[in-house]
Amino acid sequence: MIDDVLEMKILDVGHGNSAMVRDGNRCAVIDAEPSVKVADELEYVQCEHIEHLILSHSDNDHAGGGPLLLLDQSRTIGTVWFNADSRKNTKIWKRLRYATQTRFRRGGLGGHQMIHTATGREISCGRARMEVCHPSAVMALTGPKRRTEFGELTANTVSVVIRVHLGELPAALLAADIDGIALKHIQDYGHELSAPVLVFPHHGGKPGKHAPYEFAKSLTELVRPEVVVFSIRGGSRPANPQPEIVRGVRHAMPTAHIACTQLSAHCQVPSSPGSRDRDQCCAGTLTIRQTSDGLAYTPSLSEHRQFISLRVPAPLCRKETVTPPARQPVD
Repeated sequence: MIDDVLEMKILDVGHGNSAMVRDGNRCAVIDAEPSVKVADELEYVQCEHIEHLILSHSDNDHAGGGPLLLLDQSRTIGTVWFNADSRKNTKIWKRLRYATQTRFRRGGLGGHQMIHTATGREISCGRARMEVCHPSAVMALTGPKRRTEFGELTANTVSVVIRVHLGELPAALLAADIDGIALKHIQDYGHELSAPVLVFPHHGGKPGKHAPYEFAKSLTELVRPEVVVFSIRGGSRPANPQPEIVRGVRHAMPTAHIACTQLSAHCQVPSSPGSRDRDQCCAGTLTIRQTSDGLAYTPSLSEHRQFISLRVPAPLCRKETVTPPARQPVD
């Protein structure tokens, strides 16, 4: 498929994160959860070469599909980007490390690079550009560790934040699983985060030891999005996005359009026993496309509003905002 499309897709992958950036037949992938959904999307658009495979951190729901893409001989990969995590000793993390080495030796992989704000190399895919907003070089080189000058660094703390530009303008901020320590670090460095779409970190779950409302409010104020996306599995527990997170988003940006890829357990449609309605999608996969008039969304925001109005009696995203909870102590 060779065309002039300039777009990114925030894929509906349940509890996980995966996005694809495409300029015609040039593709990049940011995170790959452990299923064939990313590979299926690449096959659908007939992508035979992934220019960049960026894995934000070592968690299975972000990097678990990496080995599948790396060992798939049907397409080549330019560069795979991810940082080391000496605290992680899972089977999937081991598979990813060895898959990178195996594919490089067999051919079809240009190489591996660490990824941080001082990488010194532009990560581009045709007219699209992936800007690294976090972690800084010093935090990435420290890596996940219990005692550092920043406090305890987990895999979430050092997860890579990417701002995707379609053409000259930012389109979306992919915030991986950052927590309060990471957000403070970004603020201290003064990195620009503004973008029309925010893929909220950690699927709208609690941001480590930090107060959810304050975290959501601060992040949303920095990004100033018109659309906030929560990538979740419908009906799963814990029920994300957390109500405190949604409150923080709405207080910071009352006009922001909130969309989940699948229906949250907070918004379950009444269903009869055995019904599959409880697992139906909400916004599903969101496509952001660059047009002559700016950014266009599929599904459109009006279509999503209509779906919510018709199918969800008490959606979390539309509940009236209340007085913010008392500020909680931050460790």
